[in-house]
Amino acid sequence: MAGTIKVKTMKLYLAGLKSYQLDLGIECTAFSDPRLERTIQGIKREHHEPERRVRTPLTRPHLIRILATLPIHSYDNIVLYAAFTLAFARFLRVGEFTYREADRELGVSFSKWFLTKQSIRMSDDGTYMELTVPASKTDPFRKGITLTIAASTDAGCPINAMK
Repeated sequence: MAGTIKVKTMKLYLAGLKSYQLDLGIECTAFSDPRLERTIQGIKREHHEPERRVRTPLTRPHLIRILATLPIHSYDNIVLYAAFTLAFARFLRVGEFTYREADRELGVSFSKWFLTKQSIRMSDDGTYMELTVPASKTDPFRKGITLTIAASTDAGCPINAMK
């Protein structure tokens, strides 16, 4: 653990030095030298820093397996199921489909920042729905973004989950 902290601290110091040199207009090619990275890797090995575990992308089969573990006997689990399918279908960021308890104090302006039932419009034939995301990192002027989401035939269908 101590080795991990030392390497992380060292990387922070190096980033600070690079930033300082950039501010002063001093050349920073030394920071992109492969020998520096090899030195840091050597220090990690010497201090027995564990390798990062491999993270795989969340694929549709993973989503289906996660959904299968959610018993839909409670309202909270039904909402969670729908949120997972919706977020997966449109690559939503966590902040785009969640909120904190304190955010509810916004009153009438809550719907200007967070998803509500009014954010969803189902097509008459049930083949797609339109989701209006009122506030997003990709929408800096908070005009709202309307996303079209198609139905699918498996357990990960956001249309069926929303119904």
